[in-house]
Amino acid sequence: MNKLFLIAIVGLLLVSSVSASSVNFFYSENCPHCKQVYSLVVYTSKYFPINFIDVNQGSYDVQGVPLIKILTSDCRKIDLVGSQEISKYLKCELQEMSTMECPTYGFNKERQSWFIK
Repeated sequence: MNKLFLIAIVGLLLVSSVSASSVNFFYSENCPHCKQVYSLVVYTSKYFPINFIDVNQGSYDVQGVPLIKILTSDCRKIDLVGSQEISKYLKCELQEMSTMECPTYGFNKERQSWFIK
């Protein structure tokens, strides 16, 4: 991953009027897919606040991990599910919230959340 690109995105977030109200990363220490994206999420959390939630440490309404749940300041709920989706779209999601240059979103009625088309 290009670290300078991610730093530039974070800089755009700081000057943007649209931001996330909350970002939660649900994971399990025993999950190999969580381990694949953990370092990316940790790196991103240095520039963007992310809550790390171990699903084994409590009772959470989560169907699977790894999962990133984002609630934007304009009340959109966005879920990034699985290591491939998180790896592919996490930086795009951050850019989308600040520049609107990434793919547009669709709404999944069954999951009651937004997704990247």
